[in-house]
Amino acid sequence: MTQAPPDQLLPSTEIIAAVSVQEGAGTTTAVVNLALALAAAGRSVLLIDLDPKGRSSQMLGCESTARGGAERILLEASLDRDMVVETRIRELCLATAGTGLSRVESELAMMGDSQTRLYQALTKLSESVLHFEHVLLDCPASLDLLTRNALIAAHRVMVPLPCDTKALNGLPGLLTTINRLRAGLSHPLYGIHLLISGHDTEPASQVLVDRVRQDYGRMTLLSEIPADDAVHEATRQSRPLLIHAPRSEAGQALLSMASEWLTLGEPGNQPDGTWLFDARQARMEQHRERMLKGLSRWPIDRSSPLYDTDDVMRQQDAMALEALYQTAAPVRRIRLDWRPKRKTLQRGGLIAGIAIIILVILGWLSEADHRIDIAAGLVGSDHYWKAGSVLLSRADAVAYRELLFAVRLVEENREQLILCNDNTNPTSGLACMIHVPMASPRP
Repeated sequence: MTQAPPDQLLPSTEIIAAVSVQEGAGTTTAVVNLALALAAAGRSVLLIDLDPKGRSSQMLGCESTARGGAERILLEASLDRDMVVETRIRELCLATAGTGLSRVESELAMMGDSQTRLYQALTKLSESVLHFEHVLLDCPASLDLLTRNALIAAHRVMVPLPCDTKALNGLPGLLTTINRLRAGLSHPLYGIHLLISGHDTEPASQVLVDRVRQDYGRMTLLSEIPADDAVHEATRQSRPLLIHAPRSEAGQALLSMASEWLTLGEPGNQPDGTWLFDARQARMEQHRERMLKGLSRWPIDRSSPLYDTDDVMRQQDAMALEALYQTAAPVRRIRLDWRPKRKTLQRGGLIAGIAIIILVILGWLSEADHRIDIAAGLVGSDHYWKAGSVLLSRADAVAYRELLFAVRLVEENREQLILCNDNTNPTSGLACMIHVPMASPRP
């Protein structure tokens, strides 16, 4: 909360109502963490807890009093300094839900302007010394007078929508009520925005998500809050998820939602004020980085109520490790006195020898004569007969047939040739008779 100089023209305050007609839709989780994310981005934020159960007040560590600030704002139709309290976050203030908030509806019903009391109070904010850039309204899960006051006062309405058929079937009735309440009012309503929450990887959940985006495409935020055990753990401990587990999957999704929300109120990069997709994503990333810096700064800032010595030590360790690993490695230079080891020489020689053999074989196989020579040597051995025959037949069919004929000639006359060799001498005129096999016909 900040005080504005009297002579300074104040920017308009964005009023956001978080509404759902179903219990367990995650309305309080969404609105409290949105308030924290906006505060982390450096925005001044006021959260008004209109839920008689006081869940927002509990999450932010503020106990309910007999008459809370939210009750006084409605009954008095004004917003004064003593109606809000500071939270542990410097940029975030809270109007708590008192124990009498559940009974305030009966008192409002007796007033002729029962549905516009909150609107009257917030319109006077520009005349006050208090200045907030965002006012968030956490509403009960019903369309009672408390919720109707919020819907009439809001510039934008956020509707957390769980992935179940009951919530989807009740959505048209809620939208009809909002349109009926706002009909004829000069107070602008810039948009109703659906926030898909609690979805998982089940096919049924995805079918519902696709149905919402098909039926309410422009109203549906790009960001989706997944089902995450960290959300239930933070709720059990009455802590905001962005404080309890900001790095969780749901925590990161909530940051994306808050970043997207800020772009809703900013002029786009198109002439008509809309955004191109890539430009909007880049802008969202800028907001997200700023929020992350703010969230990481709170636990290590000595002036912050969230200062935590353990977080400070972890942060210092992380910075030391990052500096250690980012240290430049020394440049490796070639040593002039380097001598190869024996194993290195052996491996190098082996590789070089294999390479030479492969090159020689490839050279031989590239010419028909070399292939014939190799095949002829292989054919003579029974072990390599098949390989040699195939190689030779592919190289030269005529030479292959001649070689086969010579082999058959030797095999059929082996004994006669041995006998002739034993009985023949250079001076004798004996002839050696052999049997010549019939040549096989050509294929």
